[in-house]
Amino acid sequence: TNVWTDMEKCIFLDRFLQFPKDFRRIASFLRNKTTKDCIAFYYDSKQTVPYKGALKEHMMRRKRKGDYQVWDASIQAVISVGGVVTAGVDEEKPII
Repeated sequence: TNVWTDMEKCIFLDRFLQFPKDFRRIASFLRNKTTKDCIAFYYDSKQTVPYKGALKEHMMRRKRKGDYQVWDASIQAVISVGGVVTAGVDEEKPII
């Protein structure tokens, strides 16, 4: 079994938000993972990682160019894959 590191999980989440369900493309950013690995990880983790909510927030932030400041699902998704969320310095950068 090819175990996922926290860094690989964070890269997966980041690329998933940029290329939703394009597992071949996501795998291209992960040196030790195949498309099949990415598909399996997504379906194994989607019960605990709020991909849909994080994706919706990501799309709204891009569409509204900063007017959309909801990060709830995004933060939960990052924590779910082992990431650490730190409060930002101001409203322009609410999280680091």
